[in-house]
Amino acid sequence: MSDALESLNGLIVPLADRGLLLPNVAVAELSGYRRHEAPPAGSPDWFLGWMRWRDQRVAVMDPASLLGLPSSNDTSRDQALVMNAIGGRGGVHFFALRVSGIPRSRKVLRGEISAEPEQPVMPGVLQQVQLADVEQPLLIPDLQALEQQLADAGAFG
Repeated sequence: MSDALESLNGLIVPLADRGLLLPNVAVAELSGYRRHEAPPAGSPDWFLGWMRWRDQRVAVMDPASLLGLPSSNDTSRDQALVMNAIGGRGGVHFFALRVSGIPRSRKVLRGEISAEPEQPVMPGVLQQVQLADVEQPLLIPDLQALEQQLADAGAFG
């Protein structure tokens, strides 16, 4: 966080065995997960295809699978977290992450977050952090890298 920023409104997003920490402004909406269009043959396992959201075709990815984390076998609680695209691709305004449950809103204060320097940083992750009152470390994803992975998989073509 910058010197001028004492707090950040964020979301703790559940994955199978850990969570993501995202700024609220990165998220457009939480929607029920339903895939309408399968990905092309030979696509990476983490690329789940496309869903319709507000009359738009939105690419969906499984961030747990992309990050090499175990995916949940219980898909009954899966949700689609529609993200605001930030990569500057013409015509691409959103993409979605399949998540395992409902994110919870959280105001993160400067003094209650710390980096986990001994943890190796995974591809697609900017930093692993620890919040004072959350048991397990959280991952801050590199949203531009995730969006680029989708572009490389042909999701926006």
